[in-house]
Amino acid sequence: MADGLIVEPAVLQVGTDQMSAALQQAAIGFIRHDDELAEAAPGWIGASQQALGELAARWELQHSHHKITVAEISNNVIEVAQRYVQNEAASAQALTLAGESGF
Repeated sequence: MADGLIVEPAVLQVGTDQMSAALQQAAIGFIRHDDELAEAAPGWIGASQQALGELAARWELQHSHHKITVAEISNNVIEVAQRYVQNEAASAQALTLAGESGF
């Protein structure tokens, strides 16, 4: 563990909650953007329509990669927070048992 590192589980929980809320807002924004692209498509003709279709396909590919990456980051942060709290609980239990046994 790094020297001077102080972690407050409650603050860690607030941070993960804020990250989750931000991710939900981003997901809503991505859906809105996809809907706007789909609504715009019929108004384009010829090469412009084809270019818009290609742009939408590239957007969807990048969007999929971003969703996967963000989900992985979110899951990792939650897992780290849970492991930290479990570790702290185990350490507290070990200290309690040591104190009870007279060490």
